[in-house]
Amino acid sequence: MNQKLTFVKAYSGEDIDFLYKKITEDIVLDGKDITFGSAMEPKRAREIYATIQLYGKAIDDVLAGKTPENFRWSGDKITDYQNSFLVPLSEVGKKQYDDTDFEYTYIELMRKFKTIEGDIDQMDISQKKLSENLASKIQSNQNVGVIYHPMYWNSYNPPCFNWYQVRLLDDNQVSLRLLFRSNDYGDAVWANLCGIAKAFDELVIKPAGCVLVEIILTSSSAHIYANEADLAKKVSGFDWERSENEKKSSILRLLGHKPKK
Repeated sequence: MNQKLTFVKAYSGEDIDFLYKKITEDIVLDGKDITFGSAMEPKRAREIYATIQLYGKAIDDVLAGKTPENFRWSGDKITDYQNSFLVPLSEVGKKQYDDTDFEYTYIELMRKFKTIEGDIDQMDISQKKLSENLASKIQSNQNVGVIYHPMYWNSYNPPCFNWYQVRLLDDNQVSLRLLFRSNDYGDAVWANLCGIAKAFDELVIKPAGCVLVEIILTSSSAHIYANEADLAKKVSGFDWERSENEKKSSILRLLGHKPKK
């Protein structure tokens, strides 16, 4: 493979511990080193392009607010974050007097999306579309929503979560597809997945009489920051400095990785 190209990988499973370890391993061993962010605050990271399919126990874990072993955030911090997606519509968008510098929350963009004709509750629309699909027993690819808004084009923190699709499968089973322009696999991805999945399950899928059986997450930039090298090693078992891993060349080949020259 041309080392200047992006490393692209797909994953599938119901064990979030294994998925987190394998994705981190691939980022560490095969990811492309990049400097991104802005000229005022450049950030060094290593990235791949990842598509991850979760099903079975992984869905149960995500909805319950469980995160993988060695992921930094867990417990009440995750369930509190999930609950922040479930506030009444009248409370969505109100400042909570916290110390974050974000101009928005994901649930605000999902439930009060700004248009020239007023706010749109995309979750309500998705629930109605899903109910119609179930009643007609006709599958549709049209149940989609957008999170990114051009009004944030010059924002310091434009939304990383950009697009979703709620797709009826067989019977009343549902696939939730999510697209992120950028995913921090060191500190954020599993927390965001727990919050977003919970919101769709409680506000869209269950009210329509359906069951969430699959999540497909696409991360255009699945990255780990260079300053999280110790965490990456703890999760993957491999050193951030690739020259150190050459001593394990037989193990790398066994796992499907080519030692870097």
